[in-house]
Amino acid sequence: MEAMGTAGLRERHVARTRDAIVSAALELFEERGIQGTTVDEIATRADIAPRTFFRYFPTKEAVLFARAADDRERIAAALADRPLTEHPFVSLTTVASDFGAEMEKQKKDIRLLMKISTEKVWAYQRTLLDEQMVETLAGFVAERLAVSVDLDTRPRVWAAVVMTTYRIAFHQWLDGGRRGNLRPVLDDALDAMVEASAALGRARR
Repeated sequence: MEAMGTAGLRERHVARTRDAIVSAALELFEERGIQGTTVDEIATRADIAPRTFFRYFPTKEAVLFARAADDRERIAAALADRPLTEHPFVSLTTVASDFGAEMEKQKKDIRLLMKISTEKVWAYQRTLLDEQMVETLAGFVAERLAVSVDLDTRPRVWAAVVMTTYRIAFHQWLDGGRRGNLRPVLDDALDAMVEASAALGRARR
């Protein structure tokens, strides 16, 4: 029991430190811009040592997407809860649609990101973060199909298709000024993907 209590305290300390870093960084980014903010300044405002910052984030730009790991955990949990009899690609699209509804609640954070982000920051999102999400989705598919993610093409192909479809819908929603809800835009994009897949299936018969 004592070990569990110590572990719990450590986890809460880690969470508080991470939140302090994120809050400090976002405040400074909004005040001075990303390029005008240093890691040392973030550390000072968060009341931590600069080396502590790098235990949590590889770069200052990474702080902007601090929720990405939490999002992946939530998506992984949602996928794990899908029925075992459900086709894994259906599970992916269902969870993606549900996640789109969750993103609508983050409009305030998205507005801040749009205000202070640079092309370098969005490139980070499109590469590293998207790749990590694809690996999470592919891992789920491989587990459900009982195949190797490295030897079977389906896990990464299906994951990449869903992730690309989501990204297209998300940016279409952003370009539209975030008016209305994201989920219908995402559902339309998923329908377009299904239509194309069905046409390809008929052509290959």
